[in-house]
Amino acid sequence: MSKKDEEITAFKGFDSDWKCRGFQYEVGKDYHKDGRVKACESGFHACEYPLDVFGYYPPASSKFAVVKQSGTIDRHESDSKIASSKLSITAAIDIAGLVKAAIEYTSSMCKPVDTDSP
Repeated sequence: MSKKDEEITAFKGFDSDWKCRGFQYEVGKDYHKDGRVKACESGFHACEYPLDVFGYYPPASSKFAVVKQSGTIDRHESDSKIASSKLSITAAIDIAGLVKAAIEYTSSMCKPVDTDSP
């Protein structure tokens, strides 16, 4: 589990009706879950690495959003999936936006090379 005051920007997939596992979502809304939060079991789920959402929702028939996750957080071991007790859906994003976000995410993870070393 992570710190309770941490806020993570992530990416969430939905079916064509903005539903995930039967729960109806809406862009611009905030959601809260009481109780246990466990990745792949309970809580609100999204992925830190934008393209990981395609492992859960097919690109051609799904909708995607930029979200903020906070509250109690639990991370998945196999990819960047996160479960949280709080979720804010900040904006819809298309596939081109996900690809751009993936490039930015990857670039942010890179460390500069020390060119002065022999």
